[in-house]
Amino acid sequence: MDNGFTPMNDDEVLFVDRGRVLMTNPTFKVSEFLDQLAQAVSDREGEWTEDNEAWFEDGLECEALRFNSGTGWQRGRVRIRLEFAPLKPQERLPERSSARQPDVLQPEPLTDRLRPRNIDDIYSNDDY
Repeated sequence: MDNGFTPMNDDEVLFVDRGRVLMTNPTFKVSEFLDQLAQAVSDREGEWTEDNEAWFEDGLECEALRFNSGTGWQRGRVRIRLEFAPLKPQERLPERSSARQPDVLQPEPLTDRLRPRNIDDIYSNDDY
């Protein structure tokens, strides 16, 4: 069950004002958080290997016993990612029609805009 969560890309940005872990700034890229997490693990584990790095990149070979697969143990790869779920679904903007609307005022032709005007008339129309 994913509850609307989707994986985030490394260049996406988060703003976390409460409950922060690992990050001193409230705004950071996903890749910065994953780097800090890798550093924290590295500091705790002592010797950092390519196998440790695999948790944060292409994944580490493993076996998983998944609840919904019905196949028992399954070979694969596992990696650590951040996921995000919006509180409300994003509303889509209405589609713009390329057809001309008859009730929409059309701007006057450019030739009319460039014709000489009386100095008293210059500020009479706010369109210019």
